[in-house]
Amino acid sequence: MRQIDDPDVLKVLASGFRMKLFSLLFRIGPVTVSELARRMDADPGQVSYHLRQMQKHGLIEDVPELARDSRERWVRAAMVGWVLARDFEAPEARAAVRAWTSQWVIDQFERLREFERTHMMLPEDWRNAAFGGSHHLRLTKDELAQLADQFQAVLQPWRELTKSRVESSEAPPDTRPIFIFYHAFPEDP
Repeated sequence: MRQIDDPDVLKVLASGFRMKLFSLLFRIGPVTVSELARRMDADPGQVSYHLRQMQKHGLIEDVPELARDSRERWVRAAMVGWVLARDFEAPEARAAVRAWTSQWVIDQFERLREFERTHMMLPEDWRNAAFGGSHHLRLTKDELAQLADQFQAVLQPWRELTKSRVESSEAPPDTRPIFIFYHAFPEDP
């Protein structure tokens, strides 16, 4: 899990197109640029431009060993998750955080909406394995921080398993990309 502490990285990901591109790249990568362009219904030159911007900030990486010739470019996500640093104090950095956060929340709910729209087309065992929920707790700020640490600890072995599968391109045939999102925040009473 990479900690994002550079506002320029957030500026790169504040683009809805780039966020969708990164998400698609994680789900199907490693993949060729031409396949990404086909799936994004975009021009390969446009996709290449956005990939270069993402690569400058370590979000994606080339996978040259998969290319069959010098014209074919393969890429993959360079990480399987990130956490946002909390110490963005400069006004420009805070603006980058707000822009990225807005796009991030939009992306999460669009993905959930798409799942809800299409989940009945999944095999029954996959439908039954998916889960979600909401909980209302009363915690102190220290307890909330402890909950966050425990949640990260629960996910860590699954992130490591995912990373090893992505890097080795070896996964059981019934493996699917799984999207998890969660938020825990204080509300006014």
